[in-house]
Amino acid sequence: MQLGHITADRRKASWTEEDDAYLVYAYQLHNGIPILHQWMSIYRVMAQDTPDNAPVTAVYSGRGIEKLLISTVYQIEDTQKTLALRDFDEIAGVVEEKHENILNDASYTVTRAKLFQMVHLNEKQEYAVDPVWYFEVMEDGKSSSVTLVNAVTGKEKYLQ
Repeated sequence: MQLGHITADRRKASWTEEDDAYLVYAYQLHNGIPILHQWMSIYRVMAQDTPDNAPVTAVYSGRGIEKLLISTVYQIEDTQKTLALRDFDEIAGVVEEKHENILNDASYTVTRAKLFQMVHLNEKQEYAVDPVWYFEVMEDGKSSSVTLVNAVTGKEKYLQ
């Protein structure tokens, strides 16, 4: 390999059944709601909810597991605390207002909205979990970005 690419002398001339493989990925759930792991809620480049950013990924072929990556798996304590979530229309309004205030002629479209439990470090540098709405927003049908909005406070969680 050279700079992440297979060199011409190592490329296969044709794909065979022996080369078939599966990408298996998994997300952690808590009370039926997916966990937005810490890195997805900090770094813009890792914010996309895609198999590439899943906390557990594996490549499986006829030869068995060829690659296995496991990020942090969280042990979340069930506090039995009830949270009052804001209406979805109010949360969506936060996203709409954000994109209306961008000074350009681009058209923005929300292509996906999903409720997550977001893991983050609190003021005491301890893990905490908050419900957030995850929005994928397409700009002019070309590039996608992520906006996170706290489902309780209605405040945007800014990504680096």
